[in-house]
Amino acid sequence: MNRKGFGLFIALICGFILLGAGHITADEQEPPEEMALDSNAYKTNRRGPVTFTHLNHAEDYEVACNECHHEYKDGKNVWEEGDPVKKCAACHDPNKNQGNVKKLSIAYHKNCKTCHRNLARSGDSEDAPYRKCTDCHEKK
Repeated sequence: MNRKGFGLFIALICGFILLGAGHITADEQEPPEEMALDSNAYKTNRRGPVTFTHLNHAEDYEVACNECHHEYKDGKNVWEEGDPVKKCAACHDPNKNQGNVKKLSIAYHKNCKTCHRNLARSGDSEDAPYRKCTDCHEKK
């Protein structure tokens, strides 16, 4: 193989390696360990943010990712682990319901409080807060 051919061969190999590495890292999404559920877009924001921990929910409480993350088609959640994760506000307007899509604060409350209430009522958890606002919301 001549020098020019060898250089082209090496360039192609490096290109394939970089493309493969880019594909692998683009598909993997590391969730933040902790995040604040809050929005500056609310008309009124009477309560402080809620701190949510992925680690506790996923590992300690064994909550499946698709119990919170969703994409509905024909009434079924078709979101699977590894699919892109959109910000909640991408679909849930902070200030108004849009058809069957609840506004952001209602979506958060329905998802979080319903799960916590079910855990408490079933006896699976004694400390899943759902009654008092200040159990989840930080002071402003």
